[in-house]
Amino acid sequence: MAGLWIVNPYLFAFSWTQIWTKFQIWRVLTAVLMFPLNLHGLFCVIMLYQYSNDLERQEFAGRTADYAWFLIFCTAAMYPGHWLSESIYFADGLLMAVTTLWALHRPNTIVKFMFAFQFPARYLPYVLMSIEYLLVRHSFPYSMAYGWGATQLYYYLAVDLPARGGINYIPTPQLVYRMLGQVRRANNRHASSGVASTSNPIHQAPGGGHFWGTGRRLG
Repeated sequence: MAGLWIVNPYLFAFSWTQIWTKFQIWRVLTAVLMFPLNLHGLFCVIMLYQYSNDLERQEFAGRTADYAWFLIFCTAAMYPGHWLSESIYFADGLLMAVTTLWALHRPNTIVKFMFAFQFPARYLPYVLMSIEYLLVRHSFPYSMAYGWGATQLYYYLAVDLPARGGINYIPTPQLVYRMLGQVRRANNRHASSGVASTSNPIHQAPGGGHFWGTGRRLG
């Protein structure tokens, strides 16, 4: 409805002032769910669903609470960007967070762009940000950059560091487990400890390959 201007879209935008002074806490959630009501927004939603579904079925299989914590962590890490660039919508940032984590676990998977250009998945976040800058916004995609940075921080603290014998400094809070009816596993770490998954190597682009296409492992 906000996309059709039936409701003022600013009611769903992120605003520290409105949250703290008027207790409009819904803005914390709606600011990361407000995709534009157009073709670009539709493709963003499809991409978010596809990559999120891959992560839930593979890296976070049976660990819904841990995946929820990843989303919460990245969302919280993006919001300080409201002060840096006056960003008020972070849906693109959420998409970038999920896409970046997906790519970090499949760095050598080949993705196909516009049926012509192929490159390893490790470059996918940068390609998407470039497309956003050149063809969509014509300005720097701050929200996407915040999502990328949030996931890099999460991956280092929760995956890379523990895999090298360090401590997981951001374990999933017990409250999240209780809310989702799950039990914390002993020595709980990210399922693949930073190793790319190979159980679902094919990634078909919805809409005939808007941003990406089929994927396959090298070697």
